[in-house]
Amino acid sequence: MQFAPSHNLCEFIKHYLIFDIPSNGRKRYRHFSNGYNGLVFTLKKKEFLSLNSKAALPETFIFGQISENQDFSIKGTTSIVIVLFQPFGLYGLTGISATNYFNDFEDSYLIFGKEILELKNRLELSSNPSEVINYLNFYFTKKLKLSDYTLNPILINTIQIVHKKRGNISVNELCKEAGINERKVQRMFFNQIGINPKKFISNIKLHYFLSLLRNQSGFSSLTNLSLQAGYYDQAHLIKEFKKTVGLVPSKYLNTPRLAVNLIEI
Repeated sequence: MQFAPSHNLCEFIKHYLIFDIPSNGRKRYRHFSNGYNGLVFTLKKKEFLSLNSKAALPETFIFGQISENQDFSIKGTTSIVIVLFQPFGLYGLTGISATNYFNDFEDSYLIFGKEILELKNRLELSSNPSEVINYLNFYFTKKLKLSDYTLNPILINTIQIVHKKRGNISVNELCKEAGINERKVQRMFFNQIGINPKKFISNIKLHYFLSLLRNQSGFSSLTNLSLQAGYYDQAHLIKEFKKTVGLVPSKYLNTPRLAVNLIEI
């Protein structure tokens, strides 16, 4: 289930996600790029493995921007809590360059210290989602008060333009509309978001297509949806879709999902 953070955190945290996976067997999942960084807590976990690196994942970890997709497996009954940050939110709360986490995971303890383990214990003992959300809001409100990060109006504006255009804009056009040179945009995106603006734009465009695909009413051809989302044609869409998701759109649509970009495979 998806939950909004408290109002004071909305500029840094997009939303919280809480999942229960009641299975004693092994399940495989795929996470693909959407332009956001996140913090994961795995509660009551049995076994949580990254299939890309063949490594066990920490009980709480940061995930950075990814170039394509990552697969992992979970064995046993598990509860997962995800804090999905705004594109620059993790940088704003930690001051650490987002490029450090590109295509990688980082043990949250190495970033936040023992307080993150204390938070995990509280979440694990919580009796309902409301209690989980309250603990998360309290923790990140405290982190925000300690942060000296000032929201960059230029970065905010460029992100808003990309969303307004639904990803149907080039980097050159974005720079002209925002009134900023490309070198500065590249530097801001790499440092605070973790990817270049071209990849960020591509993510927003693909996820706009996904919203059209999920919400289509009646019959709508893939060609029409791809054109509506700003792709040249259906072939262009499928090429970009398979590169990011690893599946064709019809397969994705019929795949169980925990979230838009978190699917069972």
